[in-house]
Amino acid sequence: MIEPGVRREKSKIIAGRFTSLPEYKTAKTILLYYPFRSEPDIRIIIDKALCDGKKVVLPKVEGNILKLYYVNDIAAQLKSGAFGIMEPDKDKCKEAALDEIELALVPGVCFDRYLNRLGYGGGFYDRLLPFLPASAKKISVCFQKQMIDKIPSGKYDIAVDMVITEEKTYENGKNLSGKQQ
Repeated sequence: MIEPGVRREKSKIIAGRFTSLPEYKTAKTILLYYPFRSEPDIRIIIDKALCDGKKVVLPKVEGNILKLYYVNDIAAQLKSGAFGIMEPDKDKCKEAALDEIELALVPGVCFDRYLNRLGYGGGFYDRLLPFLPASAKKISVCFQKQMIDKIPSGKYDIAVDMVITEEKTYENGKNLSGKQQ
């Protein structure tokens, strides 16, 4: 468990690393998610993306799939949804076009250096990710303590393209601070 003040500071570092990426800077439409449980507080990223004039897309659980909605006012357009996570209110948001997504921030409980992720067990993102454009970069953020050596992965599990922590950035099995993993 990370104490709230430390979590806030580490979340700021992670958000800064994410929003400094060339992929973030060039993306017009970004799939994000509302933070939950032990995840970094990415509301910082949501707020910055909205301030930067990006189209922000958030997921909503509908049955066993994620539907995506454009959101431009977090306070007015979200409500508590599945699993107690804040989600778009579909009466106040327009459904998003999957083919517009250029960058996707993908949540998870933990990750490995091979960019595999362990989600919360519902398979929502493993079902969604194949429908995003092939050119859409899939990135995850987590605290360094959520990085483990190896996550078992099956044929339906989809790895991400990059994982960013407060200490390192991992891409293609290496950490971009210079050391091979």
